[in-house]
Amino acid sequence: MYFSLGQWNCSIAGNGAVGCDLAVPAAVMNVLYAGAQVPFPNVPAILIDSTAAPAHPEWNSSGSHTLPGGNPALAAIAQVSGHDPEFFITHAGATCQITFNGSAVCSSMGHGFSQRGPVPFGY
Repeated sequence: MYFSLGQWNCSIAGNGAVGCDLAVPAAVMNVLYAGAQVPFPNVPAILIDSTAAPAHPEWNSSGSHTLPGGNPALAAIAQVSGHDPEFFITHAGATCQITFNGSAVCSSMGHGFSQRGPVPFGY
């Protein structure tokens, strides 16, 4: 399943793996690992692909979460909660959404990532 969260082009695989290609690489991504925030520089994509590891940077995505011509907007294919404009999509146990305050959030396999502002956060 392919969709966009703002300027991120994202996909959810049949196994619940979630990844997003960032239109502009994030200068830094903070990942919560063993109770500490660990910063990772120059992040072009974010991935959740394991129950054992938090959401993390994906440096070898090579646009794998993006369809030719770009992904459809989440609002075009998503369900709407009661808090317009909160849109969400669920597939293979993963959920991604744009919240009422404009935050992009995805969760799967007991982990997640979010962004509001310039720095994405993985947990």
